[in-house]
Amino acid sequence: MTAGTEDSVARLLDASAALCARVAPPMALPVGGLAPVVAGALAGLSKSDWLVAGPRERVGATLRGASVDRLAEAAGARPYKLAPSVAAPGHRALHAVGLALSSGQPTLCFLGNASSATGAFHEALNSAALTGARVIFLLVQQELTAEAPIGRQLAADPLALAAAFGIPAATAAPTADAVAAAVSAARENEGPSFILVKLPRN
Repeated sequence: MTAGTEDSVARLLDASAALCARVAPPMALPVGGLAPVVAGALAGLSKSDWLVAGPRERVGATLRGASVDRLAEAAGARPYKLAPSVAAPGHRALHAVGLALSSGQPTLCFLGNASSATGAFHEALNSAALTGARVIFLLVQQELTAEAPIGRQLAADPLALAAAFGIPAATAAPTADAVAAAVSAARENEGPSFILVKLPRN
């Protein structure tokens, strides 16, 4: 990890702690082990690209200059290209497709285990493939413990699912540099892209 990346990860962890102290869950959750993934994703984007994030990842907007006070509001942070939070995780993907189409800019959408099992996620893949929206679906699969109260969420392999829709798919290691490289390459596509990051248990 480079010095700049280490600094970004440290800033995210500090901002996440400050945000969680001000806002109750589920509107703010600790970024924790996702910090390198979020830092890398932001490093791979242009500041003109939209970001559609969940309650853990939205703290990434601090790397674009957004204050914790601004993020404490449930609304988005338009000057920093952060879309408003969505209660249903799978709907983030649909919103990202719409933002990519309306802005004409690459739009990054963070997704997790549960969001990839929703109908909205599949609808978003289909819509992005049909319209050529420049959306980057970044799916972070976190390894669950045996004690987790949920089972497997998706019957298909996510990469195969993206390929079934004709969407170029890649994997990235859960490091800031690997994610930055994958996002940077994906934003050069003229249509949708899919990146899978597998995050091991802490």
